[in-house]
Amino acid sequence: MTKKIFFILVLLIAILFVIKVGVDKYKENIPQLLSSFIDLEKVEEDRKEELLEGYNHINFEHLTIYYLESDKELLLATKNALDYGIKLNQQIIGSYNKPYDVVIFKNNNEIESFSGLEYSTGFNSPSMNMFGILPENREGIIKNVGPTVWLYNKNIMHEYTHYVFTQKLSELEMNDSDIPLWFSEGIAEYIGMNGMEVPNTLSKIVPLNELTTHEQWNTYRTDPLYDIYLQSNLAIQFIINEYGSDVINKILIQTQIQREFEVGFQNVTGLDVSNLSNSIYE
Repeated sequence: MTKKIFFILVLLIAILFVIKVGVDKYKENIPQLLSSFIDLEKVEEDRKEELLEGYNHINFEHLTIYYLESDKELLLATKNALDYGIKLNQQIIGSYNKPYDVVIFKNNNEIESFSGLEYSTGFNSPSMNMFGILPENREGIIKNVGPTVWLYNKNIMHEYTHYVFTQKLSELEMNDSDIPLWFSEGIAEYIGMNGMEVPNTLSKIVPLNELTTHEQWNTYRTDPLYDIYLQSNLAIQFIINEYGSDVINKILIQTQIQREFEVGFQNVTGLDVSNLSNSIYE
């Protein structure tokens, strides 16, 4: 090996090392750097505009409901569900009036392609300032069939709660990533169920500290062995029953102060999240 080749190899190794150190140091900022080259907000706006082409819309409170002409008869049930959701959220999280859009999707393919989730009947997108709902039985809703209307209400109130929860976090200068998914999804499910006492029918559970991120959540979301929505609902039900309806805001405020959810949670409840299952699912 000549000295020249040896020098080039050493130089290449040094360059690769510098690149690796730079990536390790700034990897958390890479999405921010990329977004500086791509106007992600504009991309989302264009996508939403394309979606809503051909939809009608009406205003309800601080919300704008988008619907197809063929779904006009769903509007009364939609407004009723939103009204319930607004009132329940006022009691547990708070009241917010930032304008937001509600889209009644026309079919399964459309909502799945838009949300990126399989078997989805609803999703919330703060980046597009909207949440979407898929009516599973339009005829049953229009004819006011009890179970069908109840399920439609549940889905709408669940997604509306995600909107409210995001507003609360923004008010506290926190992000969704500061709060584990079991907590935010549990609250949405609890309010979606109208605060009803639900029985524990779980056959298997996931440790709550494994239901923290979206990746973890999606691992179990469609697994028939688990019901992580019910599990998270039971966790919130237990916490509210034990400590009162204001406990959610207390935990969020303590999380803001302590800068860590588990510390804030323990300060308010005296419980360790990692051992919470023993209290909830026994």
